[in-house]
Amino acid sequence: MKRPLELRAAPRSWRLVLKTAYPFLAERGVGDLLVFGSQALSVYLKSPLRSKDLDLVSSQIGPEHQEALSKHLPQTQGLEVRSSTIQSRPLQRGTLKTYTIELRVDGKPFFLEIFDKVLDGQDPSVLTPHVEKTHRWNLDFWVPSLNATLALRLAFRQPEGISPLNSRRLEDLLQENWRRIDLSEVRRIIQEWEMSEVVKSNLGPLRKTGKLRILREELMS
Repeated sequence: MKRPLELRAAPRSWRLVLKTAYPFLAERGVGDLLVFGSQALSVYLKSPLRSKDLDLVSSQIGPEHQEALSKHLPQTQGLEVRSSTIQSRPLQRGTLKTYTIELRVDGKPFFLEIFDKVLDGQDPSVLTPHVEKTHRWNLDFWVPSLNATLALRLAFRQPEGISPLNSRRLEDLLQENWRRIDLSEVRRIIQEWEMSEVVKSNLGPLRKTGKLRILREELMS
């Protein structure tokens, strides 16, 4: 599937997809469904982020769910399904399957991606101790905790790592939630996931000022 020129959709667009897809999958037995990526980050920010896609995670997702969801999405006004694919990619600790649905939301390109693995190919159950149920945007759903969301943002493996965009988003997360973040807990989670070396590699180039400096010093020591 060749993606069109990357455009980041306004929050109202991905919220429409989320409100259509999440309850549908949950009602069909996808019991460990988790909101991921920039949407998880948006849960902890005053202003939700623009995004080119909606990221979900589930070990229980399968082709039959993707097919049913592809038929269900167009029943919501403003959503049009263009195509769907399943891609497999070997990672260090397992094979990642990505279930992708290419959409048009009010005529604009958008992608729904559901991953069956996380963190170098680990089963999503490694996140289970660190997820919580939340209510945002008139919807109940499961999301990584604040500390786990921060740990996940730090654990992107290269070549993506912490891009300039992700660095700015990281700064916003820290700024808005500093009193609630427990850096010792973030460190423990990263060690539990065995991602310490990746995180240290990502933290190295970060700006050495403000809260990013404190984050760097705490997690690289």
